[in-house]
Amino acid sequence: MSTESSPQSLGHYTDLIRRRWQYPVLIIPAVVLLAVYLAYTLTPIYQATATILLEPSSIRADLVQTTVISYADQRIELVQRSVMAGDSLTELVKSYDPYPKSGMTPEQKARQVRLDTEIERVDPVTLEALNQSNAFSLHYYNPDPDRAAEIADRLAQLFLVYNKKTRTEAADEARRFLQQQSQVLAGEIKALDLKLAEFKQQHGDTLPEAQARNLGAVDRIERDLVVLETEIRAAEERESGLTLQLNQISPTLVAAASDWRTELATLKTQLADAEFRYTPDHPDVKRLRKAVAALTAQHAGETSEDPAVVPDNPEYIQIKGQREAVRRELAALRASASRARSQIGGYQGRLAAAPGVEPAYVELTRGRDLMQSQFLEIQTKLRQAELAQNLESEQYGERFTLIRSPNIPDTPFSPNRLGWILIGLLLGIVFAAAGMIIREMTDTTVRSASELPQLSQTPVLATLPLFITDEGRRHRRKVWGWVSAAYSFAIVVVVITVLRSGA
Repeated sequence: MSTESSPQSLGHYTDLIRRRWQYPVLIIPAVVLLAVYLAYTLTPIYQATATILLEPSSIRADLVQTTVISYADQRIELVQRSVMAGDSLTELVKSYDPYPKSGMTPEQKARQVRLDTEIERVDPVTLEALNQSNAFSLHYYNPDPDRAAEIADRLAQLFLVYNKKTRTEAADEARRFLQQQSQVLAGEIKALDLKLAEFKQQHGDTLPEAQARNLGAVDRIERDLVVLETEIRAAEERESGLTLQLNQISPTLVAAASDWRTELATLKTQLADAEFRYTPDHPDVKRLRKAVAALTAQHAGETSEDPAVVPDNPEYIQIKGQREAVRRELAALRASASRARSQIGGYQGRLAAAPGVEPAYVELTRGRDLMQSQFLEIQTKLRQAELAQNLESEQYGERFTLIRSPNIPDTPFSPNRLGWILIGLLLGIVFAAAGMIIREMTDTTVRSASELPQLSQTPVLATLPLFITDEGRRHRRKVWGWVSAAYSFAIVVVVITVLRSGA
């Protein structure tokens, strides 16, 4: 007997299906019905989706620059963590219960909302998943489609409100910080101004800025002093001349004729005439000189200003008045010159003290100028921060925008009923095929005349058809009746389940 197997032909598989048709007929519908039943009896989960886009500022940065700086990925991640991990979810479930029959506490419901929420970065146009994108979809899953849509919408609003709130608070915080720094600098500048005013009051004439004025004053007073000294010398000469004239004139008219002064004046006149006519060695010139010298020596120490003598000579009185006027003028000129020298000394003292005062003054002014520049810079930044605050509060800056609102889902997201049915169909086919193969491999019955030559060398003379008795037919009808009843019952149950699920 040969033990080698012949290759399996298409007819062999056809015969296999014809012999084992009960397996696919029984198993495949059963598995499919079970899959349909499970698909419609499992609790449906509905998905509501809201899509949010992080839009850039609608105003150019060169016009108004925001004080809230963050990258898109960081901003989305920060808002997501803050909204999903904060107390806002607890407030949300208190205002609208997503799980009314669960018996959970608000904290547990908030935690469940976080577990039932999924955030996915998507393309803002196609809404397809995209890792690097400024848009994201917020998926919320709930057995109730209405509650799924409501919670998704409220979560989206939390994102929008939180982003606006945090950006506005950040801009306001920057403004308040700059305002505080501005007030601090203003107080420091005021204190420095008071200190600088006190320093100027104490060293006003020795400050560096007064040096040019001091030098100009010294130069002007020195020029005035030169003029005064010239006038003093001229006044002294006039006084000397008038004194000399008074010495030559008798204060009284009675003594004017025999007065030695008249004689002296005559001799001097003659001497001057002789010196004009003759040489210095001429006898008349020598004689007149000796006479003038002798008369002068004889009356040396005598003046015409005797207090006991009351002058009545008009010429004497006039010249004496002129000399008194010159003396008064001379006294005034000398007083002015003295004041000028005193002023020059004062200005020179200020100029000498200036180098010692200058370092402290320069340090004060430099510190004040530095603070003033810082104050002006902070004032500029403060105005920019105020504009940035208005930009954020009016939502003209970078902001979250809801580009797709959540709708009430019509079909459940899970379970995927069509998928379950297809999987049931596939499993039914697999189980049926496996049952057929296993049954075929364990069956040792000779099923056809073509198999006999493989088992024995005895030739086949004839074949008889399969005869089914009446008892076999009754048994078969009974079995298929029970199978039909079971399938009918299963179909009714599945149909009722599907109808209830649809209702």
